[in-house]
Amino acid sequence: MLNTIRQKIASADHAYYTIGKSIVDDAVYDCWKDTLKKACPHDPLLHRVGSPISDNILVKRKHSIPMGSQNKASNKAEFYEWVNKLENRNCKLHGSYKMDGGSISLEYQSGILVQAITRGDGVEGEDITANALKFKNLPRATTQFTSFSGYVRAEALLRLEDWEAVDPELESNPRNLAVGISRRKDSTQSEYVSVFAFQICDATGKPTDTTETKQLKTLEQYGFETAPSFSGTADEVWQWFETIAAKRASLPYWIDGIVVKVDNITDQLEMGESSNRPKGQIAVKFESESAITTLRGVAYQVGQTGTITPVANFDTITLGGANISNATLCNWDNIEALGVAIGDKIRVAKAGDIIPKVIEVTSEGLHRQLIPRPTACPVCYGTTSKKQNVSGEDSSAIFCTNDNCHARITGKLTHYLAKVNILGVGDSIVETLVKEGIVKSVPDLYTLKNRLTTLSNLQVSGKVRLGEKRAQRIIEEIEAKRDLTLSEFIGSLGLPGLGRRRVKLIQQAVPGKFDKLGDWLGNNILTYAQQANIPSLALPIYNGLKASHDLIIECINAGVRIKPDVAVSTGKLFCITGSLSLPKKEWQAKIEAKGYRYTDTFSKDVDYLIAADLSNGSAKLQKAAKMGTRILSEADLAHLLSS
Repeated sequence: MLNTIRQKIASADHAYYTIGKSIVDDAVYDCWKDTLKKACPHDPLLHRVGSPISDNILVKRKHSIPMGSQNKASNKAEFYEWVNKLENRNCKLHGSYKMDGGSISLEYQSGILVQAITRGDGVEGEDITANALKFKNLPRATTQFTSFSGYVRAEALLRLEDWEAVDPELESNPRNLAVGISRRKDSTQSEYVSVFAFQICDATGKPTDTTETKQLKTLEQYGFETAPSFSGTADEVWQWFETIAAKRASLPYWIDGIVVKVDNITDQLEMGESSNRPKGQIAVKFESESAITTLRGVAYQVGQTGTITPVANFDTITLGGANISNATLCNWDNIEALGVAIGDKIRVAKAGDIIPKVIEVTSEGLHRQLIPRPTACPVCYGTTSKKQNVSGEDSSAIFCTNDNCHARITGKLTHYLAKVNILGVGDSIVETLVKEGIVKSVPDLYTLKNRLTTLSNLQVSGKVRLGEKRAQRIIEEIEAKRDLTLSEFIGSLGLPGLGRRRVKLIQQAVPGKFDKLGDWLGNNILTYAQQANIPSLALPIYNGLKASHDLIIECINAGVRIKPDVAVSTGKLFCITGSLSLPKKEWQAKIEAKGYRYTDTFSKDVDYLIAADLSNGSAKLQKAAKMGTRILSEADLAHLLSS
């Protein structure tokens, strides 16, 4: 039993730290570690950080200062158990978001970045300097403090909007994808990776500041972005943690808890280490509610791009007050990693407290049935293939290659209706329209006004007649969405890598070159790839537009009209720093509804910087003040948008 657990831990460490791929849920991995710790507290696997580096990937580099890890707490009792072991239980503690990415070490000489290394096994990592130089918010040179020579520790990750930009179908997850991008040999998509710094030391490895609070201020002054943090007593820090746990789903990036440290760095270091983990620090991780049930079967879902997703069907359980009998199995690589089969006892949890997910097999069934990879589409019985990512490598996804597959057509129509906000056309109606051959693609939606009788007599799911009143309301909804901006139209067709936000970003990056439909149907996307910040995505986007050329023209012929996008050409540019009372996406919608533009990246082009805290002295606020950018509070923004 213990040997099996050791093998699983070693395999998971190798996959995560060496390959950049997570093969097991965090909660399960932690459970394995806890089991091994109780049985063999001195097992070498427990004291190892990361995984040995492969000989055949990137150049190996030794860390000048070893990169360690922290002990963890999974609940309130474990947190206070750690607090009670501190020499001064009432000392000031410092908490910060535990960003869910890959740890890196950055070396600066005279204020210039000279090397970036992955954590690896804590002693030796991989040189990713070429990639780090392209990271979106990483200072290449600390121009304000050119005398600085030393090391900065940071977490490299993908914000959710960048995850969606790189992986529109969200087949991976932001953590695994960020780790994978960071380690690519050709730097592909490195410009989407963000960095959050959390530690700074001089060239000898000595901390430059006396407290964690001051350390983050120094990092911000040097131009680094840092994670939100809080300082206070143990009780106050725990209350802050609970507040963060309640709103984590609305954050613009993934976090898996908070890191709590004794704020006084000298006191923290004097506490020493235990099993290579500092006694003065602890990672407090979010608890995932889970339940054990029996896997009864697996259904296949086919999406608009043809991706085939296995969905587990099991005896009903209750999670978060909701009854659940289905959960995603993600893909067949995940099924094999879990070793799951029909008839097994499985543990189901809510990934990120939102999406039900099978995370482990708790015991194998007596008459278990293996779950084979599909060799044909379960809907149209067409051929299947592996998807490829932008670097040309096979992804984990299997997809149907038949463009005429009913499931793919239904998915594309449902996607368009949702994005354009055409109401009243539920999935069952779309499925029936496709099944009856009434609607085969988006242009057909705009011809339904000529087929009111046909639509009225539609037998939804073979049972209920739609009726004239409901059919008329559907037609009115469709007719109201004939006038669309380019971002609304092109960005709603479900083309690879080209959502509504991406269209706007391209238009903003290359003013005047993508303001007409013809600009998108020609070679502009390849010509201006570098200026549009999509060097690696330009070809997939171009191919997607080329393949959909006839569909786009048919939409125009069916009566879709392209209206000017005021926000692209004339609006002032807004940027937000810090967490406001509403999610940034909601403020972005309000800003753009008024004809303004929005960006997450602060630069000299920004007209208004909206700050959650005008007095926190962040790097963005300091830059804005120097550039003469107008700085507003959330209340100022609300007033401006309401006027």
